[in-house]
Amino acid sequence: MARDTRERIVAAARDLVHAASLAEVSTEDVCRAAGVHKGSLYHFFPSKEALGVAVLECNWTLMRTMLDAAFSDDVPPLARIDRFVDRFADRLTVMRETMGATPGCPLGGLIGELVGHGDQARTQATRVLNAWTQNFTDAISEAKGRGEVGSAVEAATVAVRLLAHLQGLALLAMAYDDPQVVLTAKQDFRLLAISS
Repeated sequence: MARDTRERIVAAARDLVHAASLAEVSTEDVCRAAGVHKGSLYHFFPSKEALGVAVLECNWTLMRTMLDAAFSDDVPPLARIDRFVDRFADRLTVMRETMGATPGCPLGGLIGELVGHGDQARTQATRVLNAWTQNFTDAISEAKGRGEVGSAVEAATVAVRLLAHLQGLALLAMAYDDPQVVLTAKQDFRLLAISS
């Protein structure tokens, strides 16, 4: 019962945050959407930061599933990155259809808001970004070993650049209300790898 209540609160908060931002969503909004009293919300989440971190974890669980599927080794390493970009664009498209507008990255925007809220939020955000980047680093390292990218390429550096570029494209997708903008990351990645 308590677990159901907590999950309901996180799901309601997640939907509200995706439609607006953490700053714009009040605890009253979350309680109303989840059908709970404030006491229940504060029982599980003593602060808005704690609730935001829970939403981040929920979003990360979904992203982790997408990353695991995209980066399985049934295709060459660079094709895994392309596959992830395709699935990321597809996810933004689904969110656009559901919400009526492209919301941008469900992790990037929330991380941008949370990092100013305290050490717990920054620690979680850093952990998520490092884990996400590691997928790119591993694929680029493998591609380097196979001679598919130059031997001078620093895999970790290019991986961070790729994630930063992808986050920028997600912002543009939100601004232009066009998830397909994200797909340019596939060709841009080749340029990032070559110029490193």
